[in-house]
Amino acid sequence: MSDPSQSMSVREIMSVNVVTMPPDASVREVARSMSEMDIGSIVISDKGRPLGIITESDIVRRVVSEDKDPKDAKAKDIMSSPLVHVTPNTALTEAMRIMARGNIRRVAVLKNNSLAGIITSRDILRWSPELIDVLMESLKLRSEIADRSDEEEEDELIAYGGTCDSCGEYSTELALVDGRYLCDVCRS
Repeated sequence: MSDPSQSMSVREIMSVNVVTMPPDASVREVARSMSEMDIGSIVISDKGRPLGIITESDIVRRVVSEDKDPKDAKAKDIMSSPLVHVTPNTALTEAMRIMARGNIRRVAVLKNNSLAGIITSRDILRWSPELIDVLMESLKLRSEIADRSDEEEEDELIAYGGTCDSCGEYSTELALVDGRYLCDVCRS
């Protein structure tokens, strides 16, 4: 019997009403919006281009624990960037793998370089709690096998959205190369 999660795409369970704020918004404004809307993250975008994301954890780690004033701190200074993302057609299991590998609970969904939605671990849990257990077991086994292997595995490309560290252009296909996020043109 075929596993339905293999053919299910992110589009089918993603949230499409994503809250965004500009990079110059204060952390206090971001936190207030998150509280009023009872959400755990806000995507930071500039002129419709998603640049990064701020989560409750970012606020705790980058503002509260460092004793910064939330009225003075800007979203662009504490957001997680570049933005890890998938497309609406990405298989749900692949999105789950990306989240597990990156130890993140949310992944932006981009279509034609624009924000189409967001998928969270909570969305996945609502759909099928069993998938989480299956994925975690699979990743644990893969990790054990990799630990036993002397050969270095080739890293899988995870798409990031943001500004290229070399040319400064916006790209949804950034890749980490020697500690810098580079677009496909600068990687060539």
